[in-house]
Amino acid sequence: MTLSTRRIFTLLSTLNLAVMVFAVPDSDAKATPKQQLDQRILKINTAGDHGSGFVIGPDSNGRCVIVTAFHVIKGNTASEPLFVHTPLGQKFSLSRSAFTVDEALDLAFTPAATCTNSLSIPFARASAITVSTRVHIKGYPLDQEHGVGQRVAPATATGRISQYNDNHGYDLSYDAPTRPGYSGGPVIGESSGELIAVHGMSDTVGDSQDVDSRERLRVGGRGVSAPLLHRFLRRHGFTMPRSDRAVCLVGVC
Repeated sequence: MTLSTRRIFTLLSTLNLAVMVFAVPDSDAKATPKQQLDQRILKINTAGDHGSGFVIGPDSNGRCVIVTAFHVIKGNTASEPLFVHTPLGQKFSLSRSAFTVDEALDLAFTPAATCTNSLSIPFARASAITVSTRVHIKGYPLDQEHGVGQRVAPATATGRISQYNDNHGYDLSYDAPTRPGYSGGPVIGESSGELIAVHGMSDTVGDSQDVDSRERLRVGGRGVSAPLLHRFLRRHGFTMPRSDRAVCLVGVC
């Protein structure tokens, strides 16, 4: 290789490196692990309100999907687009008809165009989901501001798993004080970092002590467990990575 050729090669390599570095947003490159996790949580604006969602994967074929709760997108017709916002300032639209849904499980997903912003965390197995495990629920509650300008920032509700029956529908309960808007967001194990569930609804008891708020007191939440989500995705051709932290018990995975 001549000196001139080496210089050209060096210049091209430098340019390629510069492009790769530039392609990663500044905030992402400098973010803490928690911030990097938050940057993967999607805000889904619908015709009537908004909910939450996330990209998960890649699966065994290198594909990722956008997951949310079915009731988040249920109100949109086929002609009404869903507008998705990310904490990194990206915006894109999705068609309601692009989602595969299970109304009974309250789950919905659509293939993601890229795995760039995937949570990239394994699905927890049933044998690893235990009462008292601390969890974090990520999402965009309706009554809170979600960032500045074009960027959004998710909130986090923290609590412990209070019940798990590995049955159907909302099979997981936790005492985290979730609110409307969290629906469709991920429930993540604090110590394991695994996907535990998709948040579905808040539990309420009595009225709020704040007379002006005129709302029910929210004391916890319920979600669709990762094992149920895993089966749902697998039925439709997406086999996602699962944790090897615990083994199946009596054939239950």
